[in-house]
Amino acid sequence: MIAKLWHKTWNALNYLWGWFRWGSRRRLHRMKNMHEGGRCFVIGNGPSLRNDDLRRLAERGEYTLACNSLIKLFDEIPFRPTYYFAQDNKIILDNKEQINAYNGAKFIKAHYASRYHLPCVTYYNMLFPKSPIGFSTNIPRVVYSGQTVTYSMIQFAAYMGFKEIYLIGVDCNYSAANDVITADSYFDKRLFNADRTYAAPEVDTNLRAFARAKEVCDAMGVKIINASRGGRLEIFPRVNFDTLF
Repeated sequence: MIAKLWHKTWNALNYLWGWFRWGSRRRLHRMKNMHEGGRCFVIGNGPSLRNDDLRRLAERGEYTLACNSLIKLFDEIPFRPTYYFAQDNKIILDNKEQINAYNGAKFIKAHYASRYHLPCVTYYNMLFPKSPIGFSTNIPRVVYSGQTVTYSMIQFAAYMGFKEIYLIGVDCNYSAANDVITADSYFDKRLFNADRTYAAPEVDTNLRAFARAKEVCDAMGVKIINASRGGRLEIFPRVNFDTLF
């Protein structure tokens, strides 16, 4: 009973923290169907990703949504995402300097708006229902958690009107020791912070969320296609990334 009450309270607080971010809500409203009919790439940081994949996306001018500690590499690789996302407290702490310095479009969970005062950020509300997992078609109102920022990026991509959403580096396959994630979970070891402990992801929850994304997006006529090189994510149809160009 106490755990259920706390969960509802936590959801309510997260929702309220973002509700009064009027500037963010206006920007989110303007994003509705702004890329209608297009395609995009949702980029995870899994071990299957290659720097050459990022270079190719940049050279082709593809629309991309990227996240988390990939921002550490922005000064070293010829790639900048169209949209950058972070919603984990430890990720934001690890990359606060880079997030502050980054001039591109960046989106952060509203819970951290008053805590970190990040400049030029668009904040979004997040709720955490685990059964059933929600999928938002109204991003200014709420984004639903699937215990992975990748799920949030898929919701954003569908809201922005993309009809083809390709996943790369979304392996759903992590390396962990004693329930703590290790450097082998990343395509580049520089994304790993050995001084901070990250719990192993809730892969079962992630997979349920992706199944929900497929259900909703199929009904909307939006294709989600897994272009990752390997990994354990078999919910979406697969395609060879190299054939897309």
